[in-house]
Amino acid sequence: MTASKLFLSVEAHLALRTVPDSEIRNALLPIPGMTAIAPRDEVLELVYEASGLGRRSRLTLLMDPSSGAAIQGTHHDLEGKHRHRVWRYGETGAYQRTRWPLNHSEEKLPPQKWTKASEGLRLYPVDPAGRPVLESTGLLYAIAAAALDQPGDQLELLVFRRRDTQIVHVEVMAPRAISVNYVEVWPGGSVQRRRQVQPLRLAVRGLPVVDPAGKVRGDKNEDFELLGLSGNIELALDAETRTPLLLSGNAPVFGKVTLRLSEVHLN
Repeated sequence: MTASKLFLSVEAHLALRTVPDSEIRNALLPIPGMTAIAPRDEVLELVYEASGLGRRSRLTLLMDPSSGAAIQGTHHDLEGKHRHRVWRYGETGAYQRTRWPLNHSEEKLPPQKWTKASEGLRLYPVDPAGRPVLESTGLLYAIAAAALDQPGDQLELLVFRRRDTQIVHVEVMAPRAISVNYVEVWPGGSVQRRRQVQPLRLAVRGLPVVDPAGKVRGDKNEDFELLGLSGNIELALDAETRTPLLLSGNAPVFGKVTLRLSEVHLN
C-alpha cells in the first residue's frame, strides 16, 4: 500500500503466512512470574514493513490464527532512531526487551550486540479474563476474518498499546464505490485491476477500557493507531477476498492520509 502527499511518500508492505509452532518456539521469550500465551500447532506470522519520512521499520508479529491473540511481536527500527524491541504477551500483561545502539559506531552492528538495553513487564490495566489481546497490526487480519458483512455489523476487540489496553470498535458503514488501481499477482501471472468497486467499508475507532467497577483505566487521551494512522480511521476491504484496498486516517506531518493498495500477491 502506498500514499503520497506534499511531494512526500510512504509505503507499507504486509505479508501473511502460517508456520508450524516448532519453527518459532525457540525464539519465544519467557515471561518471569507470568504464564505466556502459548502457540498452537500452527501460528500466523504477519510481517509489516513501513518506509517514508526518513524512517524504515519492520514488525514481525506471531499471532493465534483462530483467536487473533498476540503471541510475540518484534519491532525493528532500521533507519532514523535505531531500536529493536520484542514484546512477549502473557495472560495479564506483556513483557518487553529493548535494545538500542549506544553510539553511531554500534549502529552498524546487529541488534544483539547493541549495549544499551532495558526490559520489564507491563501489566494490563484490567485483567482480560481469558479474552484474547491483540497487537494493533494484527487487527487487519482479525477484521478481515470476522463476520462483518452488512451495514451496522459491529465488533469489539481488545488491543494492547505501549502502556495499556484499549477496546477497538469496528462497524460496517453504508456502501460507497471507490476507485482502485493495483496489480493482482497470481502464481500463473498478473492482472492490472483498474476500476470502480463497492468494497466493505469499516469505521475503526478506539475506546477506553473500563474495569468491573465502571472506572476508566489506561490513557483515555491517547488516540488509537493502526499502521501509524489515527483519528477517524476508515478501512475498505475487497468484498470477496477481504484484501485491504484502502486505509485512511491522520498521520504526523502528513495530516489526512490515505494508503491505497498498489500490489497484492494471492495464492
